Amino acid sequence: METVLILISSFPTVVYTIPLAICLVFWLFSLLGVFDFLDVDIDSEAGLAGLLATFGLAGVPITLSLSLLFLFAWSLSLFSTAWLLPWLPAGLVYNAAGAAALIISLIFSVYLTGKITRPLSRLFVTHEARSNRSLVAKYCEITSLTVNEQFGQAKVEDGGAGLIISIRAATPNDFKKGDSALIYEYDPDKNLYFISKQD
Repeated sequence: METVLILISSFPTVVYTIPLAICLVFWLFSLLGVFDFLDVDIDSEAGLAGLLATFGLAGVPITLSLSLLFLFAWSLSLFSTAWLLPWLPAGLVYNAAGAAALIISLIFSVYLTGKITRPLSRLFVTHEARSNRSLVAKYCEITSLTVNEQFGQAKVEDGGAGLIISIRAATPNDFKKGDSALIYEYDPDKNLYFISKQD
């Protein structure tokens, strides 16, 4: 155990031990419900998130990307500290090799993290649902024989099979099946759309 503590607190591994420990604490608090890793958001156009996107690490929560990045970098650095650097003499050569191991570990960890996060990004796609109110100011095609204050149906094109909606219109009117009408209001309580003649 003492040997492990010496290794993870030695250069160059210690450089990655600290951020990895912070990530572990974050995930511990996430498991306890203190944090929600999906809610941690950083502007993807600038700063750290932009840098991650440059290396193909975007598409998943930034907390997951950083955790994997530091885990791989720490593991590779620990391997070099345990198996490669002990063969070198202490001093300038050792420190130079440690710095090189630090950089090489980071490069390989970026590659490995990208390999994992790219397939996972499909699991974190957010689909924006169309709201009922978004149909206001659009045109619909009446599918019922008549439209009045109590009954009426219409179809709205949505790029697919179309949406069938319940519509209402003031009477008297001359709406008939196949007519095009403008949706000008939506009643969320009754889920009804009110239509008027197309200009």
